[in-house]
Amino acid sequence: MVALIFVFLIVAASIAATETRTAPGTGRATAVLTTPRLCRAGAISVTNGPYVGGATQEEAHAITITNTSSHPCSLHGYVRIVAYDAHGVALPFRFAHHPTGGWPMATDVPPPFSIAPGASGYVFFAQIACYTGYSELSRRVAVTIPAARVSTPLILHTPLARCKGPSATVGNVIAMSPIEPTLAATGGRVP
Repeated sequence: MVALIFVFLIVAASIAATETRTAPGTGRATAVLTTPRLCRAGAISVTNGPYVGGATQEEAHAITITNTSSHPCSLHGYVRIVAYDAHGVALPFRFAHHPTGGWPMATDVPPPFSIAPGASGYVFFAQIACYTGYSELSRRVAVTIPAARVSTPLILHTPLARCKGPSATVGNVIAMSPIEPTLAATGGRVP
């Protein structure tokens, strides 16, 4: 009985992943594969990505989003990141969807892309160094992917610094790429 239900669910998922359209002028129906639904919090893991370096006077970070489910799902858009101080208070960083320093960064959001079970998508974000000191450091962040209602906690390898003084104007704005299918794509084009 369990096997029969499992087979039914697989067939239903296959049907849901395709839609039938009539080819113009032919009267014949053709199946068109659609993108799987967006990944949900329970179907992914969020981890520190590989070290990506950074431009001079810039701290750079990568996040890896891996499909841990047994079905494909899709990623699209920007993650939401909230940084916390040592006492669990959210720090008022502003995440911008454009480069803020010398490091090139993807700014065009790619169309939704499918990730197979075990495959990953990537996010890159970078902060300009605090030239005039900082008031707080944050290693703890919460990452929320689009379509997820639950944030995933993450401990960064290197902290974000809440800048003070004249460098706060640029240092507290953190540039962030959209979710990309490869780590290389998060860097955008080099001018």
